[in-house]
Amino acid sequence: MDKIELNRTDRLLAIVLELQSRGKLRAEDLAKIFGVTKRTIYRDILALCGAGVAIDSIPGKGYSILDGYFLPPLSFTQDEATMLILGSDFVAQNFDSQYCNAAFSASKKIEAVLSKQLKHEVEYLKKSIRFVSMTQNNNEELMNVLRLIRRAIIEKKVIKFRYYKRTLEKSEPTEREVNPLALVHLGGNWLIAGYCHLRKEIRSFRLNRMESLAVTDKIFIRPPDFRMEQLEEDDSPKIQVKVFADKSIIRWINEFKPYRFVNQQKNKNGFVLTFEVDNESQIFPWILSWGSKIKILSPHSLKQLHKQEAEKLLKEYK
Repeated sequence: MDKIELNRTDRLLAIVLELQSRGKLRAEDLAKIFGVTKRTIYRDILALCGAGVAIDSIPGKGYSILDGYFLPPLSFTQDEATMLILGSDFVAQNFDSQYCNAAFSASKKIEAVLSKQLKHEVEYLKKSIRFVSMTQNNNEELMNVLRLIRRAIIEKKVIKFRYYKRTLEKSEPTEREVNPLALVHLGGNWLIAGYCHLRKEIRSFRLNRMESLAVTDKIFIRPPDFRMEQLEEDDSPKIQVKVFADKSIIRWINEFKPYRFVNQQKNKNGFVLTFEVDNESQIFPWILSWGSKIKILSPHSLKQLHKQEAEKLLKEYK
């Protein structure tokens, strides 16, 4: 091993980095690396432990950094510190109590190492920027489900549940077994992505359509080539839906476009909007919500469905 000559402050940091990168090292190993005596290394280890570094000592085997410990960043720019603290606020709102507490603790640790001026600036921005969550983190049932799924992902265990697929007609839930690969928070909803044993492919499932969730003892092997980006690369066949929207509502439609929005074309009296959906039942309730301000252009089957629904409504009010 090459000898490293450093002053004591730099050597203390270097010892931690050596232990993190190499695992267990004996006092004599560290003494050779840094060109000091074993007695000096003993004093350095005591100093590091006194400073809060989590070092484990095993007689005859040496020193190591306890699992889960890592050095905090030594400095932050204003933007870095602000984003980390705001990010911890978001986690606290959207995760269960275990991660909520961890996020709060991390935020406090980051704030503790900031300069007085930077701390004031970050505090000011915290009061000026706020992420408002649509998730009810006081929903104990949801929090329990999140804990179960997170454990299943970490332990690579198959989960099973009953799943309700959204359709226009009443349908019975299907029994699913899934290898959970990812947990996604999208548009105020939690989704789990994984390999579905029933469909023999990777699918996404909304947590609020699942019931009777259980973690099984079956172990699965995580695909080495799985990427979160795959969830956005769905190349399954889609149904293209075109609707005409009255110009009086286009501002409100643009606040939140549903499903896979393709394009928007302006004409004399309004706008033609194009969407892609997996099935017509996905977009139909949204179309109904706009009443007579939206007209279906295609496909013909959806136009017929719209007409039938209008006739049902008319009968209700006769």
